[in-house]
Amino acid sequence: MKGLFFYRKEILVPKGYARAFEIEKGSRITIIDVDGGQVGAFVAFYRDRLSESLSPAHTRLALSSVTIRVKDRLWSNLLRPLLEVTENTAPTHDLLMPACDGLGGGPSAHHSCIGNFEGALAPWEIPRNQIPEPLNVFGNTRFEADGTLVRLPPASRPGDRLTLTALLPLVCAISACSRAPGAGSAGKEKISGIAVIVSQGSAERHA
Repeated sequence: MKGLFFYRKEILVPKGYARAFEIEKGSRITIIDVDGGQVGAFVAFYRDRLSESLSPAHTRLALSSVTIRVKDRLWSNLLRPLLEVTENTAPTHDLLMPACDGLGGGPSAHHSCIGNFEGALAPWEIPRNQIPEPLNVFGNTRFEADGTLVRLPPASRPGDRLTLTALLPLVCAISACSRAPGAGSAGKEKISGIAVIVSQGSAERHA
């Protein structure tokens, strides 16, 4: 039918690497944990003004919460909604932890999420010091009674997903973190990373 449009792109983000992409207003981003137990650090920038970015701090303020649910909006550092949560099957996501930066050294320092973002976002000339704190998709944290913030192994299962709808045109990036709790432990060697599906329109109209 004239005027109908459908677009779908699939991106695999291997563990320890990042991928970046542009999306239009109204596009959906579905982030999938392929094998379970994998954190995906996600950042987003308003495409027409890259200094405006997704802000976990402003999102916590707007939601009065440290968790996200379906119909919640994710806010920018300029207090504008950039994305809306439209589907979620995972038990936890994290709005508190910064991206690992590799500054502590160690054998996996070159696979830090900040370093991954810096490389993936190079085509948009977004410098390291402009990369914001991420939404840690499938991340798992909790507060103890004494106020201690504890980072726990991801509780996500194979195929768990989070779908976000863009409210503005965005540049997005996601890093499949190699340093999340449990990522290198016994039984986790099979983790292959994160799958991202970017889509716009309805596939049913084109069946």
